[in-house]
Amino acid sequence: MAIVDAMQYPLDRLHYAMFQLLLAIAIPVVMVLSRWPGGAYRLEFARYDLDAKESNGSHAESKDAQLRSGQHKYSEQCMDIERKFMKMASSEESNSSWVPLTAMKQPYPITVQGHKDKPFCFRVVFYAPTAPGTAFDLLASVLRRPEWDELTESTKIIESLGPGDAIHYVKMKPVWPTAARDSLLLSHLAKVQANGRPGYLNVSQSIEDARVPEYKQAGIVRMEAGIAGQLITDVTEREREQLELASGSWCKVVQIADGDLRGWIPKSVIKFIATQALPRSLTKVCKQLTLMTPNSESQLLAGSQTLANSAPRPVISREENQQLALSVHKRPAVTSRRSRKWVLWLRVLARYAAPAIIAVVTSLVFQIIAGRRYVGRRR
Repeated sequence: MAIVDAMQYPLDRLHYAMFQLLLAIAIPVVMVLSRWPGGAYRLEFARYDLDAKESNGSHAESKDAQLRSGQHKYSEQCMDIERKFMKMASSEESNSSWVPLTAMKQPYPITVQGHKDKPFCFRVVFYAPTAPGTAFDLLASVLRRPEWDELTESTKIIESLGPGDAIHYVKMKPVWPTAARDSLLLSHLAKVQANGRPGYLNVSQSIEDARVPEYKQAGIVRMEAGIAGQLITDVTEREREQLELASGSWCKVVQIADGDLRGWIPKSVIKFIATQALPRSLTKVCKQLTLMTPNSESQLLAGSQTLANSAPRPVISREENQQLALSVHKRPAVTSRRSRKWVLWLRVLARYAAPAIIAVVTSLVFQIIAGRRYVGRRR
């Protein structure tokens, strides 16, 4: 009889534990179904579909006319961020508002500065072994950014607005222990005058667009870029002598990144980006530029103006943008709904049910141990 009791006691506890386990799983499932009917991905695609329907019809002709004229709804904002960037990149501004963070002379001169009053604002000055046009074409091409920026995972051109202006999407890699981040940017390219010298400007700023909502359900944090970009000019003879630059083509690049990374960012990650990630990426840029033919004139800027004058249109249509939520995660363009649901369920279970499951299993183990000791004493 004692042997039968010893076998039945753990079995009763196991049934009780299984009931607790099913209840722990059912409660979060009901909560999720009530909060997100149809799944998070269906809600995102519904927003894309609505925006796509509103864009059809008579708006297409007016959009083409705006592109050919170079005027669009962000024209004033483009001019504003151009003025702000030129002021921040000027030598007078650098002497009073920036403090040095790191500097290196070999293999290429690179200096990183941080803003006194802004924790996420950096100013980088480096010298690249090529002509300004070639450096600008590489740095300003958002599609080529993952080639040299080790923090960038993927990029997309959402829409071409006019000569040199576009809307870009950039997804950054996660830096442990922080989450991955992304940004939706208004990009402006222009040929400018900097301290009496001709130069090329690539500047961008965060905007909002219903076609590219925040991917909170995927754990991606949307960054806010106050202003970011590069100003590229020829080096002066004085700079060439002071830095002891080798013979050949050289250009000066002033890069500024000012924004809010959002979410939780430890100081160690900020220090790593400023003192290690940025210099490594820029060194990679310089090495890549040595393999390219130096051009004083930008082919990218000339090509954007030619495209706008001939056949302006969004680089990616609104229908194609419906796949953006999947492509930013490096998934295939067509993904089954079943696989997306499995991912959603796994995230729900990991977030809500995992603590309850651990507690139930732990309780079961202790109860079985206590039951066996009780049976042993009865013997």
